[in-house]
Amino acid sequence: LKHCATCGIHRPPRSAHCRETNRCVQKWDHYCPWIGNSVGRRNYPFFLLFVASTLAHSLLTAVASVLHLTEVAASLAASADDAAAAS
Repeated sequence: LKHCATCGIHRPPRSAHCRETNRCVQKWDHYCPWIGNSVGRRNYPFFLLFVASTLAHSLLTAVASVLHLTEVAASLAASADDAAAAS
């Protein structure tokens, strides 16, 4: 067991002291500024869920945007055809 001088505790194996949160984290992976916390053993599944839900939301937004833009383009083309037929 290693001793953490900052926390004053004996750290378990594969733990590290995070400078941003100022605490020791077991199986420390990285500090994520998006969730404002260190990613470690206890919150890694929640972090993966956060990443997966962000990806799903991004894909849904992209598909909805493409569908909306094609609908707007079709509407503009139809109004241009109507204006050309009227003149």
